[in-house]
Amino acid sequence: MATVNRIEIRPITPVVGAVASGVDLREALDAEGLAEIRRSLLEKGVVFFRGQDLTREQVAKFMSQFGPLGTDPFSVAALAPPTPEASVHDMPTYGNARATAVWHMDSTLAPAPAAFLSLRALELPPSGGGDTCWGSMYAAYETLSEPVKAMIDGLSAEHSAYKTLPLLGGSNTGYLQEEMRNIHPVVRVHPETGRKALFVNELWTESIVGLSRHESDSILAMLWKHSMSPKFTMRWQWQVGDLALWDNMAFQHYAVRDYHGNRVLQKAYVQGERPRGPKG
Repeated sequence: MATVNRIEIRPITPVVGAVASGVDLREALDAEGLAEIRRSLLEKGVVFFRGQDLTREQVAKFMSQFGPLGTDPFSVAALAPPTPEASVHDMPTYGNARATAVWHMDSTLAPAPAAFLSLRALELPPSGGGDTCWGSMYAAYETLSEPVKAMIDGLSAEHSAYKTLPLLGGSNTGYLQEEMRNIHPVVRVHPETGRKALFVNELWTESIVGLSRHESDSILAMLWKHSMSPKFTMRWQWQVGDLALWDNMAFQHYAVRDYHGNRVLQKAYVQGERPRGPKG
């Protein structure tokens, strides 16, 4: 059994990222160990585990400790039978990686976007590169001025695949729900921590409801630029076997498109709930 006494979790930056050591995810976690990982996940947004040699079933078992498993509603995995193993699927480089080289939360076009996600590195480019960045949308929200917070707390935005499909090379091969659209609050209240986080992203968010196109584009551009600040972000250099577990409800990520060759990451998905804003 892996226990909390063996787990050491070291922060990467003050606001985002932590590295866990002393844990083999092939083994069962005891209650204390699981609670320690979850605390770090909710505080730092993403927890990294180096050198994890796991089967698909072991990844599914690990992720099921954080909630019911699901599948990305925008991927071919949604066609798979509803089994735990179907929630874990391999993601080779696709569409020249343009669709993931944008700051985003996963599939916020869905009614209930994922709560938690994991990626595990299976194959990396021989020339290096292919890092992933994560950013805290708690910190991005909390550093806005009070007048801006007051304005956006009551706003909602439409999310869709409108901007995503062209980044896939004009083809939606292997993708579903291209007509799916949902409206979510611009500021989300995290269901576990109660903290406010920005909940708009450049990949999926199309427009702010009730505003003119000029007003919406201007506000979204400001929020996106603000959320990219190095003060809120970190960059992870993958090694084969690394597993990253992150909170998709309050943290964005960005796949750096700086490599040649194959890059295959294995993704797992924990179901979320419909986002709630500060005003209900």
